Amino acid sequence: MQQEISSIKELVNEKIKIIEKELGDPLVYAGKDDFDKLLSKYKVVVVEFSAPWCNPCKAYTPVFKRVARKLANPEKGIIFVYLDTDQAPEIADRYSVDNIPTTIIFVNGHVADVIMGATQESRLEERVLNIVKEVIERS
Repeated sequence: MQQEISSIKELVNEKIKIIEKELGDPLVYAGKDDFDKLLSKYKVVVVEFSAPWCNPCKAYTPVFKRVARKLANPEKGIIFVYLDTDQAPEIADRYSVDNIPTTIIFVNGHVADVIMGATQESRLEERVLNIVKEVIERS
C-alpha cells in the first residue's frame, strides 16, 4: 500500500512538472540584487518569502503559483515574486519576516498587506484583488 502511494505521488509530481513546463512559471524569482528594482518597476508586487527546506512553504508555493497564474499581469504592473529567505536574509530582515511562508503585498514599493503563514487560495486571491482594485481605481 505504501509503495502504491509513493508511486502515485511520483506520477502526480511528474505530471505537475510537465504542466508547469507547458504553461510556464508565473513567478519571478528575486534575489537581493534585483528585489528593490522589482519593487520600483511594478505597481503591485506580491512576494512569497519562503525557503526550499520549509515544509509549509512547499505546500503553499503551489497555491501562490495558482493565484499568480490568475492575477499576474506585468503589463498592468502586477507581478508575483518568490524570494528565498536563505539567499536573501537581509530582505527578510528588512520587512521583519520571522516566519515562513509569509506573503507581503507591496504597492508602489510600500507594504500594503502582510499574510503570515500559509493561507487558502481564495483568501490570497481576495486580498490581492482588493488591493489591485484600489490601485487601479486610483490610477
